[in-house]
Amino acid sequence: MSGECGESAETEALQMTDVTIRGIDDEVYSKFAAEAKKNGKAIGELTTEVMREYVEREIPKPYKICNIDNLPVTKIDLESMDGKVIFQNIDVLEFMEDVDWATVKERVERIENVDRIIIPKGLSKFQILSKAKNIDTVETK
Repeated sequence: MSGECGESAETEALQMTDVTIRGIDDEVYSKFAAEAKKNGKAIGELTTEVMREYVEREIPKPYKICNIDNLPVTKIDLESMDGKVIFQNIDVLEFMEDVDWATVKERVERIENVDRIIIPKGLSKFQILSKAKNIDTVETK
């Protein structure tokens, strides 16, 4: 409840927790400690800043495209979305010839519950299956 009326800096200090973290790489810790010292901060203070930034970052939710009989998908279709896509419950999902692995890797979150996926020769079945679950058939056109 930081920033409320009547709350002092001492109150915030009482809300700090002592923590032991195992498994930190020695070299990374040394660089982190040196960075904290260089900036005139305690390691705990810098750790708190980094953790706060990490948990408050914006992670866009993926778009769901689902419950469709037949869906041809082009590279432009994938690039037109401002985030990742989940394909779900589709009978036939066909990636057109212009769709490459870089685009799939960047734009497709996952593919699930699809009866048949048709991929161009430029994509491998394993690449597509690494994004998929509950797929009946993958075929190359």
